[in-house]
Amino acid sequence: MMYSKKYPKSLIFIHWLTFILLLVIYYIGLTLEAYEFNEANMNRYRLHALLGVSVLILTLIRIFIRRKNFESLPPPINYYSNLHKLLVISVHYLLYIFLIFAPLIGFIMVYQTGALSYDLGGPFPTNAEFDHFLAEIHEFSVFTLLALIVIHITGVIIYKLKTDKSILDRMLP
Repeated sequence: MMYSKKYPKSLIFIHWLTFILLLVIYYIGLTLEAYEFNEANMNRYRLHALLGVSVLILTLIRIFIRRKNFESLPPPINYYSNLHKLLVISVHYLLYIFLIFAPLIGFIMVYQTGALSYDLGGPFPTNAEFDHFLAEIHEFSVFTLLALIVIHITGVIIYKLKTDKSILDRMLP
């Protein structure tokens, strides 16, 4: 197997663009709590949704690129133990799952309000409101994703402190 020291530029770009988009989406999502879901505030909700769908698409592209370039990705890190290996792999898989799941639930929430027909030229549905259950699932998935990102960043820092090797270099431009 022919390993590289760095990830392909396309994966590095998608990684950091996704991170920046998530920061912006999270901020917009927090501010949305102060606004009613109605025609006057629709552009705020559209921006949040558009950026969320962008993260979903970037994640799917990222998975495709990883699979296509699997043979030339950097080698796995040196794990301290089987538990460490399980944690690292689990966090990465869960990150991908929630990078897909959170935007999908958000899209379903908007779809079920009828607001998409408004975007296609129809009237704004006067009774449009989010399904409470879906909103709870979306919020849970967003906070789970945030927790996983914190765990991921913490893991990179701990690895550097324990081994004096930076794995961040593999993902820097």
